[in-house]
Amino acid sequence: MTALRRAAAYPPLRRTLKALIGRLPVGRARFMRFARSVADGVDRGSRRRGPAVATPAENLPKHLVSATAKPVAGDGPDPPLVEDAVAITDRRYGPSGKAAPVFDVALFEELNEEYASKPIVPQPRGNDPASAAARARKRLDMVHEEVDLTGRRALEFGCGAGFEVWMLSHRFDADATGIDIVARKSWPSLTDEHTRFVMADLAVDQPFPPDSFDRIVSFSVFEHVTHPHGTLRELYRVLRPGGLAVIGANLHRGPMASHRYREVFFPWPHLLFTDDVFREFYARKGLPPAGPSWVNRLTWAEYEGLFRRVGFRLRSLRFTERPLDEAFYERFEGVLGRYPRWDLTKDFFHVVAEKPAQ
Repeated sequence: MTALRRAAAYPPLRRTLKALIGRLPVGRARFMRFARSVADGVDRGSRRRGPAVATPAENLPKHLVSATAKPVAGDGPDPPLVEDAVAITDRRYGPSGKAAPVFDVALFEELNEEYASKPIVPQPRGNDPASAAARARKRLDMVHEEVDLTGRRALEFGCGAGFEVWMLSHRFDADATGIDIVARKSWPSLTDEHTRFVMADLAVDQPFPPDSFDRIVSFSVFEHVTHPHGTLRELYRVLRPGGLAVIGANLHRGPMASHRYREVFFPWPHLLFTDDVFREFYARKGLPPAGPSWVNRLTWAEYEGLFRRVGFRLRSLRFTERPLDEAFYERFEGVLGRYPRWDLTKDFFHVVAEKPAQ
């Protein structure tokens, strides 16, 4: 049986061998011997069954065997036998002698009082309409510096009150649509010929046909999304080939990811305390009980995997971050040490993602 016949079960190999042989004007016999050896090796490999067998040292290539190794006779001496040999006598890391902290409402209030003069967010953003409109203008101007918004078909995912959508159509002459899972009182006043709002779950309801938009923007919404993979896949579907999505979101391990920084001043409260402690803290302040405001706990590595899995190409990436509070970290390293320090310094990611042109 010739080499090519033996390779018949491997069409790609057979085609490759034939093509190469046909192009060689000389040395064909030498090449046939080479091709036969390759095919024989493939054929033998296809018949091999069972676990791999270790190669004896004498059969290893010489560069893998020490040239100075000498044979050792017998089993050699036995080590001293020490009773309870695994008992710890000293340690590099370990208990400090202090009792582990109890993460209850008393510690929560103690930390909050301690950080009242140096809150994690010194000046929380305003929620009044004027502040929201000013923030919408600033956000879109920053996006426009990276991605041209002028005259585009644009979608804002998680549009909230809708000021960004209105700015897209009136400041950037875009044909703008906003989508959210709840309708807002402001929507009717902001709606016009080029400004529309849709109440729907994007991933479930799929209200838009494929390739509907040139641009997609989303600001601090994805951390509240129950099904981030399905949502991102749907955003990819409704974006036209060559279109761009500008997305920013709060990362769960960041210092301010609890979203409760107006009343809670110290970093990472959501990593240290349970939701029940949060609610008790708010109740003791005479406020409606509230827990941390997030849905998913995705890290940037997980987000990046989702972007690539649905087909996006990342054109740019940056993070909003802050230095690690070393004293606070060391104080609660028993809990915070479970997370990479890199993650603990990242508040937000900001990406420009492209749907590749077909």
